[in-house]
Amino acid sequence: MIPLFVILRVHTSRRRKFGLWLPLFLIWLLLLPLALLMLPIFVIGCLIARMNPWRVFVAGWQLLTSLRGTHVEFEQQQSKVLLRIF
Repeated sequence: MIPLFVILRVHTSRRRKFGLWLPLFLIWLLLLPLALLMLPIFVIGCLIARMNPWRVFVAGWQLLTSLRGTHVEFEQQQSKVLLRIF
C-alpha cells in the first residue's frame, strides 16, 4: 500500500517544537490526472530506451510502496528533525 501520511517534527535548542502532519493521499489524488496525461510519454520513452514499460512501472510502484514505515532523523548541535512516513 502506498504511504498516506507524513509527520515532520522539528526541535530547536530554544525548546521550540514544530510539528507538521501532511496527508499524502490528497497529493496522490492531485497527481493522478497528471500521471494519466504523462502515461503515453512514459511508454514512448521506455520504448525508445528499449525497456519494458510494464517492468519499469512495477519497479517504480514497488519503490513507492516500500517508503511506508520510513523513519529518518537528522540531528545537529542546535536542532533535530524527525520524518516519519505512514
